[in-house]
Amino acid sequence: MKNDNYRKRIIDKNLEIYLETFGAVLIEGPKWCGKTWTSKYHSNSEFLLADQKGNFNNKKLAMINPDLALVGDKPRLIDEWQEVPTIWDAVRVKVDETVEKGQFVLTG
Repeated sequence: MKNDNYRKRIIDKNLEIYLETFGAVLIEGPKWCGKTWTSKYHSNSEFLLADQKGNFNNKKLAMINPDLALVGDKPRLIDEWQEVPTIWDAVRVKVDETVEKGQFVLTG
């Protein structure tokens, strides 16, 4: 999901390498450091758990069925995954099953 206003970051090249190497990549850091912005730039779809639109419907859906967060074009951004910890296991199982590289970018 390319953004014309995106400013290149030091992590960009590493993230591209990691997505070519691993099935899933985790980006951690403090609030407002650019995790989501960077991840969106390198992703083709997103699932935002902390999105207030619709009264946090994504979070509620993921709590009922974590696999719903995994559906979308790859790499798929799952932002604030820790809001629904079972997403971690769903991602791990999917990566193990498919053995594809660059499936998920998790932020938190």
